[in-house]
Amino acid sequence: MTDFLLRVPAHPEIEAAPIMVEVLAREGFAEVKLAGAVRLFVRGAAVRSADGRMHILGDAYDEAGQPIKPPRLDDLGNVTDGIARLAARVWGQFVALRHDDRTVELYRDPSSGQPCYICRTKDAFYAASSVDLLRRVTDTAFDICRDGIIRALAYRDLRQDRTALRQVEELPPGAAACSASGGFSYIWQPLKGVNARPMPGNEIDYQLKAALLSAVKAQATGARRIMLELSGGLDSSLLALLLAELDIDFAAVTYFSHHRGEDEGGFARAVCASLGRPWCGKELHARDLRLHESAAAHLAWPSARLFTQLFDRLARDAMSELGCDRILSGGGGDGTFCYLQSSAPLLDCLGNWRTFTQSANVARDLAMAHDTTIFEVGWRALRRLGLPRRLTWKRDPSFLSRDLRWSLSRRAKHSGMDVAWAPRGKCDHLKQMLGIHNHFDAYHSPRREALRFPLASRPVIEAALQIPTWQWFEGGSNRAPVRRIATGLLPDEISSRRSKGGFDGIILDNFLERSGEMKAHLHDGWLASEKIIDVEAVDEEFRRFQETGSGRINRLMMLWDVEMWVRAAGRRKLPSLAQPA
Repeated sequence: MTDFLLRVPAHPEIEAAPIMVEVLAREGFAEVKLAGAVRLFVRGAAVRSADGRMHILGDAYDEAGQPIKPPRLDDLGNVTDGIARLAARVWGQFVALRHDDRTVELYRDPSSGQPCYICRTKDAFYAASSVDLLRRVTDTAFDICRDGIIRALAYRDLRQDRTALRQVEELPPGAAACSASGGFSYIWQPLKGVNARPMPGNEIDYQLKAALLSAVKAQATGARRIMLELSGGLDSSLLALLLAELDIDFAAVTYFSHHRGEDEGGFARAVCASLGRPWCGKELHARDLRLHESAAAHLAWPSARLFTQLFDRLARDAMSELGCDRILSGGGGDGTFCYLQSSAPLLDCLGNWRTFTQSANVARDLAMAHDTTIFEVGWRALRRLGLPRRLTWKRDPSFLSRDLRWSLSRRAKHSGMDVAWAPRGKCDHLKQMLGIHNHFDAYHSPRREALRFPLASRPVIEAALQIPTWQWFEGGSNRAPVRRIATGLLPDEISSRRSKGGFDGIILDNFLERSGEMKAHLHDGWLASEKIIDVEAVDEEFRRFQETGSGRINRLMMLWDVEMWVRAAGRRKLPSLAQPA
């Protein structure tokens, strides 16, 4: 990840404070000269065109997975559609910047690994890689946005430009922004012209594997040694296979707990033994959770889950022990590989005249994959016909106050993505991928800087979207193309595995020990005082859990995460860059 700060003054005569420039220089930022009074400060990877009009901040690769060199940008800075051309040719973890004599244009890659936050004041337009940089340069604490918190709770994975902090916007992945005007425009439109025809199995496997190899090779480039976070599931095991095939040096780490069914070490060891690579395990302990700290305190959105603290510490230790400087994770694989709990693939099959006659087989495959009946799949498909063809997120009203439940729409629509006449299953598939981005920034250093998610990179996402949704379920198994790639190259218990690991026991331990304390804090907290949550319903759910040991734990934990984020973000104070600390 590259740290950057861009300042575009509202009027040319408004200069940046000299002390701000001095402090940034002391902290390792280098100033990049732009037109007039525009100032750009960068710490980390950056590439610029020869004329200085086009910049890439972060890691960027071409279609072959090779790092972008300056000459590739030289024909883009002087054309009005330079950003659109770059978006079509380049992918990675980056924010692109194009400027002329009057404005600056920004574009964020769809893979979302490089953050970009925006703040507009009366004096200047600011863009930065972190909210903390915006806090410091504007000397603003940024108040909590009540509406943003409500959206975060009601529509969990719908995250666009508006954040949960007032005056702070986030440039969405795949979108562009301009310093001279408000709003965003989506350049990346993956469902335009998406494939709807059936594909031969060998063509699917070839194109998907080629995209995977390119993404893994690119995101391992420059690393001394890779640490693979290997759960033993299909997605992370596929990464191990690809790293071995590319002959990239890596060591695998598996996180586990002492709870029954929460030790994936057996699967992970089998993968490493078959590939001849080293493996180690790291045990999670509920006692290490810092309950009153927010893992997302530095973000503009309460996206981090409490238990990410555990992985951050263990990852830091493992990197040091194994001599690794880059981490690859299988995060995002479920979304990319169309792990849909939906009947929409049947509608996609029925909607294509070439495959209409295969619909009975598709219904059977979906029933097998979802452990249900063909009748249930067909019935759900018929009901789905009544819903509009668009990207929508269903409201979760759990524990929200009665007034909010009445006022919130049942569904929230994504604004910006053009789904046109894309098959309904493709809309669901893309929605899953967009939801992934809500979970990729919730890590602490050094894990945050080292982490890469090849399975959610743009080439892999686009290759996956070209595969008809029903062909992900051939044979009654989900992620069928991935299983074909792995068959014969990974142990059978991995390529045919349908179960998934988890760490529910850690969360239950935490609740059993501290549910009374958590209940009291939620009862008297910000969410309650703002009348966002139904306090009586929350109290009742905690009581039910204390009596029976079961309940809607994930939702209660989400309320806790949001409450802790509000408290942390609301009191976050940092020394200003505009004045001496």
